[in-house]
Amino acid sequence: MGKVLQTANPFQYGVVIDDSAFCNRKDEIDFLKSQIRNGYSTWLYSPRRFGKTSLVEKVFREEDKVKCIYVDLYNINSKDDFCRKYSKVLAENLFDWKDDIRKLTKELSKVFRRLSPSVSFDEFGSPSFSINIHKIHEQEDIETILEVPNSVSNSKGQKICIAFDEFQEINRIDPFLINWMRTSFQRHKFISYIFLGSKQSLMNNIFSSPQSPFYVFAAKMNLTEIGKDELYEFIEGNFKKYGLPIEKNTIDNILDKSEGQPHYTQYFASVVFDLVWGGVDQTKDDFNEGWTKKILLPQTDIFQDIYDQLTNSQRLTIQAIAKLDNFGIFSEKARDMFRLPVSSSLNEALKALLKKSMIHKSNENYRISNPIFKEWILSLK
Repeated sequence: MGKVLQTANPFQYGVVIDDSAFCNRKDEIDFLKSQIRNGYSTWLYSPRRFGKTSLVEKVFREEDKVKCIYVDLYNINSKDDFCRKYSKVLAENLFDWKDDIRKLTKELSKVFRRLSPSVSFDEFGSPSFSINIHKIHEQEDIETILEVPNSVSNSKGQKICIAFDEFQEINRIDPFLINWMRTSFQRHKFISYIFLGSKQSLMNNIFSSPQSPFYVFAAKMNLTEIGKDELYEFIEGNFKKYGLPIEKNTIDNILDKSEGQPHYTQYFASVVFDLVWGGVDQTKDDFNEGWTKKILLPQTDIFQDIYDQLTNSQRLTIQAIAKLDNFGIFSEKARDMFRLPVSSSLNEALKALLKKSMIHKSNENYRISNPIFKEWILSLK
């Protein structure tokens, strides 16, 4: 098969993945669809770059019986900011903006009572929603906003699913907000919620701590690495689409370095794709070392700055995690090989690295979250 005209690299990373570049996750998709259609809520944890947002947005694209709404909490700065942005998302998604403007305004005023909602138009005639009170901080007003989906659901007989991305940010936004959410959400009969999070300890505190308002509120779902066979087939298939050769050794090397993480698998595969498309010979002995350096070198200064800020115990700990094979970091073998500190100091180092999201816990083992950073650590002499 000869080459076809290349329109774009088939591998996607750093963005929400569309259907053309989505790989597997069939079980996870089926589980979330079942949760949504049955009105059950879910809390979904994985480290960053495991594809949580892409997974949920794919499920939402395919769901035609439930109204699905996505809200990102990452860049929300305050209680007032949350209320305004959440209100705007709800207004845009739950109301028919093709309606007569007087009818639309009346409906919005009914559910956003006391909040002075309004519809304005830009120079192109496009309408937008806003709340006009000076500051939203009263509990009654916040509860009114949290009840909007329920009001619409009951009046229209519409099932709704709302996904909050980076939900661990809720305590930073306002520590009382989570209490009001739980009080409101538990009364919503035809609404399910998906809470996505990338901070392991914070998400566990919210959903697994008996002291938390959201204790056992939602079913837990961990997003793990994608299986090697599925990723192998995905990479090989995308090369074949363009008539490009791809060596088994090359794919194995990509998957060994990415550790099955979808973002890094697509990133590494995209770099290899461009090199092979450009005529670089992947059968040469230095090919795999070459594409790895191409990825690693631009980030060396960043990694050096991060590493410089670690204590000696944290450096020893993360070096050990990078090099560990099939034995735990608390084993005698690990302590002897890597000169690790005593258990109390090691625990403190692990907690600090977890808080910085530099590592995450998978089953009973610790893993470095960024495989490129792991390669950089392994390169240290």
